[in-house]
Amino acid sequence: MSNHRKTNVSSYRALALGLGCLSVTAGFLPSAELYAQAPLSLRPVPQEELPRTSRINPGSASPADRGPSSTAAATRSPSARSASGGSSRSTFSRVGRAPNMFGDTLPPLISFSQREGQGNVTSPAEVYRAPLGGGGSYNIAENNTAIPTDRIYFVYNNFHNAISTSAGFGSPFARSIDLHRYVAGFEKTFLGGNMSLDVRMPLLSGFDLSNSVISSDLGNVGNLTMFLKGLVYSDDDVAIATGMGIGLPTGSDLRTRTIPPFGDNFVVVRNQAVRLMPFVAATMNLSDKWFLQSFGQMNFAASGNEVVNQNGVLGVFNEQNLLQTDIGLGRWLWQDSTRPVFTGLAGVFELHYTTTVQDTDVVGLGNGPFLSGSILNSANRQDLLNLTSGLQAQLGPLTALRVGAVVPLRNTPDRVFDSEIQVSLNRKF
Repeated sequence: MSNHRKTNVSSYRALALGLGCLSVTAGFLPSAELYAQAPLSLRPVPQEELPRTSRINPGSASPADRGPSSTAAATRSPSARSASGGSSRSTFSRVGRAPNMFGDTLPPLISFSQREGQGNVTSPAEVYRAPLGGGGSYNIAENNTAIPTDRIYFVYNNFHNAISTSAGFGSPFARSIDLHRYVAGFEKTFLGGNMSLDVRMPLLSGFDLSNSVISSDLGNVGNLTMFLKGLVYSDDDVAIATGMGIGLPTGSDLRTRTIPPFGDNFVVVRNQAVRLMPFVAATMNLSDKWFLQSFGQMNFAASGNEVVNQNGVLGVFNEQNLLQTDIGLGRWLWQDSTRPVFTGLAGVFELHYTTTVQDTDVVGLGNGPFLSGSILNSANRQDLLNLTSGLQAQLGPLTALRVGAVVPLRNTPDRVFDSEIQVSLNRKF
């Protein structure tokens, strides 16, 4: 009987000693290590401590909701995540609320100029000035931001008086024609949201000019453009990215031909050039309401466009290389994240500068009776400066409807259109 009691007493003492050692050891272990060993279900997080932004919903939080509400939430703050695992979309969820830049771009035009002394009312000295390749969506600043984003979008551009003609073309003998461009695109992120691929496909109204001697048409398909974008720095208020764009020659050729009984001659500028576009971009929150967007891009023609007629290849027309810089300042005019649909309204002003970095190329067309002269940029060196203003209506956390207007600030020849209206719709996913 006494031996049995001694055994139980010894067991109780051993158990007490083990629990005491465990409690002493636990006192020296960091609480994070204990949590890491405990099942997730044993440490539920209160709902008010959950992050107020998410990957698909940047911008749903109001400024008062930005900070973490406790120590546990602080471990999930952007700075903690950035230090432990690099940048991710959550790292710039606040700066991600800045609206995209609108943009302005229509590239410099090419001209079909008749040889000197040939022009008259029915066979003008300069037949037309028009964009090659449909004036594709080449500028990274168009409807964009430095932040990689999952989205689909549609952009409509109406360039007023973008296509210039000489007397004798159009109905009734118009000297300028509007160009309507429709761009459908999507952007998809990868590598944890730190990189994205932006694909744009433009379609356009084109033009079909004719008089009693000559007929010209541009077609309706533009050049497919892709931009690979990657973050190099990001925090809650600043995002800096760089990347490379490529423009593929998917657009229609530029064709001009004589009308019977004036022969069966033609001139075709084949849309064959591949364009390379390295760029840098920055998005910045200046305060709770003010934001800044900036882009810089070089636009290189990596190849040329053959010019052919009924006798064969006349030469290769190399488009001019471009330097493009863009800066925009905006402000949230109104925000209310509690509303189901219309949650915010922002206004922006932007300046866009494009310059040609070398003289125009010239391809001669021979000395035929009608289709003679040359293909070139008749304005040669150009410095385009345009002002854009616009409004963005935030239709819930994922959808934005935008309307903007563009006005050239310089006179001819340093302008390629008289004004522009653009409407765009962005949908994040």
